[in-house]
Amino acid sequence: MIKPDKIMQEFDLITKFFKPLTNKTINSHNLENDTAFIDLKQSEHLILSKDLFVEDVHFLKSDGAYKIASKLLLSNLSDLASSGAEPLYYMLGFSKTNDTDISFVKEFVKGLRDIQNKYNISLIGGDTVKSTKYFFSITVFGKTKKHKFLTRNQAQKGDLIYVSGDIGDAYFGLKINQQKKLNLNKDYQYLLDRYFFPNPRINLGKELIKKNLSKCAIDVSDGLLSDLNHICVNSNLTANIFLEQIPISKQLKRILGKKIDNEYLNIISAGDDYELIFTINPKDQKKIINLANFLNIKLTNIGYFTGCNDKLSLVNLFNNNQEFKKIKINKYGYEH
Repeated sequence: MIKPDKIMQEFDLITKFFKPLTNKTINSHNLENDTAFIDLKQSEHLILSKDLFVEDVHFLKSDGAYKIASKLLLSNLSDLASSGAEPLYYMLGFSKTNDTDISFVKEFVKGLRDIQNKYNISLIGGDTVKSTKYFFSITVFGKTKKHKFLTRNQAQKGDLIYVSGDIGDAYFGLKINQQKKLNLNKDYQYLLDRYFFPNPRINLGKELIKKNLSKCAIDVSDGLLSDLNHICVNSNLTANIFLEQIPISKQLKRILGKKIDNEYLNIISAGDDYELIFTINPKDQKKIINLANFLNIKLTNIGYFTGCNDKLSLVNLFNNNQEFKKIKINKYGYEH
């Protein structure tokens, strides 16, 4: 048997496995240079983002190479979605360990290939290194029209706060993965897939810009409260969030049953949802309803902005939604 590290020399690794991911685009120089290039028109902006995935922090080796690679690329694409950018290319940082074998690399490349085919992007460069544990990085490149992108500091007093999809599925998907249960029913499998295969809201971000509905967005990576708080700080506003309006999937509701009330604070402070939080002017609510129908996704109003003291207030409605009670926030989200 050939030792794994003898098979996995750097340039063999690049030539045999990663070069095909370039789709022969000239921007990559066929992975034969230390640099790549991207042509952009004068009327466009280049949008970039970079993330790191570390073993035993962001993933477990036992998750499998396909799932690790898929989530690695999908989570980075979510950053482009939060800017309203169209994905173009990506660069990869790949580590190998003493027990890395061909089957791991093949599954890893298959995960990248399936995602890049879905979003019409290509690998254009990167680097490999040997380490004691796995860690991977992605740098994504996207484009927007000039001065047409979403940021965290453009929320306005009186704006409504919306979130796409459902919140909390990935949190429970992680718990299911940690329990290593076998023979999962449909609801459990749904949550597990939501954890490993998030849905970056690329089209939503682009449509918000195209239809001039929003200038402010962020994706939910560290937790809804934590990420929304970034908008509060950067826009110098107070967010008032209604706990009972935060969207929870029917699958998660069925699993939790009567215990759901006890889990709300965990749900909204957990990460890995990769949904978009965005802000709109109240006059555009009907347009948001039309957009949700057009994109066939759930878009939910969860609160609004007031004041100028960069804080976040969580409340619960009662008395037929005429009064509310403030809820203490003990944890905003995941901290790096």
